[in-house]
Amino acid sequence: EKYKNKVLFIGIMSYETFPLPSPNPYSLQHDRNEYIEKFSAWLNMYREPDNIFPDHVKLVQMSNSDFHLPRADLEREQEEGKHIKRFDFVYVGSHGGENYTTPECDGWGNHEKNWTFAREALNVLCGDLGLNGVLIATRNSWDSEACSIPDVCKGKVLQTPFMPQDEALNLFRQSRFLFAPQVFDASPRVVTQAMTLNVPVLMNSNIIGGWKYVNNKTGEFFHDMSDFRQSVQTLLSNLDLNEPRKYNLSNYGNENAGLRLRRFVEENFSDMVELPTDTELLI
Repeated sequence: EKYKNKVLFIGIMSYETFPLPSPNPYSLQHDRNEYIEKFSAWLNMYREPDNIFPDHVKLVQMSNSDFHLPRADLEREQEEGKHIKRFDFVYVGSHGGENYTTPECDGWGNHEKNWTFAREALNVLCGDLGLNGVLIATRNSWDSEACSIPDVCKGKVLQTPFMPQDEALNLFRQSRFLFAPQVFDASPRVVTQAMTLNVPVLMNSNIIGGWKYVNNKTGEFFHDMSDFRQSVQTLLSNLDLNEPRKYNLSNYGNENAGLRLRRFVEENFSDMVELPTDTELLI
């Protein structure tokens, strides 16, 4: 409030349903209108933002996950074929401060990552379709009890603790697709990271943010359990047709998103912001 007429503040969506209140019972709550009018602009992830923000707020369809793709050396290794596919699918949970002392693995992170649905879907992935996979961040440590999974997945699924990003990306590259069942998630970075490594995405069509990344070249949507099996089969049958890495590098990453953000600021706030003349990107 003190500096809003001197400094351009832009909101960015990268946490659950923010700036709207979160439906996650483990999250802190705020009033619905507390943030939507506070800033002059928002980097938006919602499908219908005009139903949320007033007319005077400037919007651009952009997410935190549009930036900072995996390093170039990881991309080169992918191109050189150094990583064989050990897993059919990879799912990324969240350590989110949880202490997995019960097999149910309740808590903020697993609620956000829709673990209850993921566990139900494992019956189809491991059982009906006979696939194997890796579930990242579904145990506290390698020697601790893991989150419970269906019996049909025993021996077919590797469950890991939370791990450094490079180790997680290594498992991405060894998987045929990323399974993203979450709904109340703000455009998860794991989606663009996987796509950069040429791993297509099986995504919940109800997701709040991240839906813009999935098309007929990058993955497949499912709606609920009624169409889940068919969506998996469609994705697997089209793996050779998918080009997630080509699409992602052509549309996202610092070079693309940074240019768009710079232009957005220049076009809408030139009266308030004067960038240095050699500015190319805003990251």
